[in-house]
Amino acid sequence: MSNSVDTARPRDFIGYGENTPAFSWPGGKKVAINFAINYEEGTERNPLAGDSARDSRTWVRSALPENERDLMQEGEYEYGTRVGIWRLLRIFTEFNVPYSVFLSSEALVANPPFAEKLKTENCDIVSHGTRSISRVGLTEDMERKDLRQCIDQTLELTGKKILGAFPRPPITENSRRVMAEEGLLFDSATSNDDRPYFADVSGRPMLVLPYAVDTNDARFWGGQSGPGFTGSTDFFDYLKDAFDVLYRESDHSATMMSIGLHARIMRPGRVASLIRFLEYVTKFDGAWIAKRSDIAAHFARKFAPANTWNLEAIPDLP
Repeated sequence: MSNSVDTARPRDFIGYGENTPAFSWPGGKKVAINFAINYEEGTERNPLAGDSARDSRTWVRSALPENERDLMQEGEYEYGTRVGIWRLLRIFTEFNVPYSVFLSSEALVANPPFAEKLKTENCDIVSHGTRSISRVGLTEDMERKDLRQCIDQTLELTGKKILGAFPRPPITENSRRVMAEEGLLFDSATSNDDRPYFADVSGRPMLVLPYAVDTNDARFWGGQSGPGFTGSTDFFDYLKDAFDVLYRESDHSATMMSIGLHARIMRPGRVASLIRFLEYVTKFDGAWIAKRSDIAAHFARKFAPANTWNLEAIPDLP
């Protein structure tokens, strides 16, 4: 694969175009599927944490002033730590598949049993910052400090080394460079492709593993993530259709599918869609359900130019 990094363009509207790279995933697999649990409960804005306003990204609407606690709204987040995360872990264990955790690291402090569980889980961890709060107004130094704190805190509490990041938006012009300079192998803070690629960072290529907001349970909320899912059938049908199209397109050039999950969203009526999708997709010989770091490692070993950022961070392939 030719190096697609172009330092002359501040944005890349071309990508691979018609010239998608010829490759497959390990064992000749066609579609790499990554389940990404966004685990952030306990790090949202709350007056108890000294925040001037509470987080209101729940189904519960409140008439209270935003600087006051609303225990019903808080309960939506607590569901994720008390019930939702353990349900997801049981499902992935039942199907014997790996997954990734997009982690707000302060959430480990709020739920020590989960931090302990992660030490032995078949998962990797992607930085989601220290807290699930807006990053508006962050300076470069603040971004760097937050990323470093998330990396260090995660390693201390789980023993797992972070190799990639998906910071809480907005993503600034500095974000990807900070990731590279702090030793990360890949950036997932974009949704602009169905395959990994390399982007220019200070004159050197850096691996990018795109994420997705359409194959994401956040659509049960509707709004920014697109038309809302109204039931588990909607979510399953969308995941199935996305996989089927990617599978169809992957004879020459393998593809990647990211499925975003949230512990507080995956209540029983919604998680049924995840179970149905796992039952469906695990029947395909060409499907590779993988941790994000393993997807990154495989692609980088095949295509990374010699001067790619942080190649020494590549883990052993499974």
